[in-house]
Amino acid sequence: MRARTLSILLPVILIVGAGVATAAPAHAATGDAAKVFSQTNAQRAKAGVKPLISDPALDKAAAEWARALARSCTFKHSTATWRAQRVAKAGWSATGENIAAGYSVSAVVGAWMASPGHKANILDKRYTGVGIGYAKGTCHSSYWVQIFGWTKTAAPAGAGDVSGDLNADVVAQTSDGGVLVYRGNGKGGWNGSVTASKGWAPDDKLVTLGDFTGDGINDLGRVGKDGVFELLKGTGAGKYASPAAIGTGWGGYRRVIGGLDVDGDRRPDVLAVNSSGALILHRGSGSGTFTGKARTVGKGWGSMTAILYAGDFNGDTRGDLIARKKDGTLWLYPTTGTGSFGTAKRIGTGWGSMTAVFSPGDFDGSGKPDVLARRSDGKLVLYRGNGKGGWGTVSVIGSGWTKFVGIG
Repeated sequence: MRARTLSILLPVILIVGAGVATAAPAHAATGDAAKVFSQTNAQRAKAGVKPLISDPALDKAAAEWARALARSCTFKHSTATWRAQRVAKAGWSATGENIAAGYSVSAVVGAWMASPGHKANILDKRYTGVGIGYAKGTCHSSYWVQIFGWTKTAAPAGAGDVSGDLNADVVAQTSDGGVLVYRGNGKGGWNGSVTASKGWAPDDKLVTLGDFTGDGINDLGRVGKDGVFELLKGTGAGKYASPAAIGTGWGGYRRVIGGLDVDGDRRPDVLAVNSSGALILHRGSGSGTFTGKARTVGKGWGSMTAILYAGDFNGDTRGDLIARKKDGTLWLYPTTGTGSFGTAKRIGTGWGSMTAVFSPGDFDGSGKPDVLARRSDGKLVLYRGNGKGGWGTVSVIGSGWTKFVGIG
């Protein structure tokens, strides 16, 4: 057994066992990886520490690194930058990592707990989430990876990474029935576009849902003229699956906003404004359906000319709504994490001429949520957020966007 501790803010540590086996695909969050997750939380329970949540983005990153180690017959940590590229967009602001090789599912957690550094990671109260990766290899019988997450912030806004290149993208609905994905380059620009879905009617409402199904990939919603709410599951490869109905009676809503966790259960919800201006919460189950009864969480929203989810726009780790009033002023409505809103704050004026306002999440790679707005001349303008509820620089990043009937 060998252990090595690296001196960084959240330590990453190594541990090696022995053994040889035939290479096989890795898996995460199921089977043996799920057992290691349960054993990890059992150790925290013994120590009186809150359990970790199982997070798809952390699981996916841990599985990827376990596969990389098994494939290359190497034994080293991933870098903080590598991890951040894979989990920061899911809201994790910092990570730590344990890795091990050559241990069985029943022995690996015990081996980590026998090492002071690894034990410190497992019992660290600052961590709130963990991903487990597992792979079989030829140089060692098994490779195990734990990636811990610290300070889970609000889920990012917008369509997210539709194409699978780790950058935020934008989806745009055409009048002839298609939905295009405009691939972001992670620097406030573009990497081309592809058709992601077909068969849309011009009056269908496009709704970005965040990771509504809980598989680590953002999904899309569609509300038809008949009031049926359909889920289009993201594939992570630039496409959406065929629509599946998950709700009815949505035809009377003026606006539908998805992707934000209103009630603090870490599952994306959907908000809708009804004909009387009430803001209605439809709680997501985290597995692609709605749960519980819809309830009113606000009034007087009928006069708003635009409402969008902006992610954690003010830097308090919770999601925020941005709304435009008839006078063209822009307002920030922070959520409290308990199903209500904090004090509204005016964050802009002169937005009345914009024909569309939405957030793509962190579009320029700064780590802070941004806002995109379409001007009446069809130009798309990037308003960079400063992470504190205000604005950075502004730039035009596209033209010809008047042809789209829905953007998100």
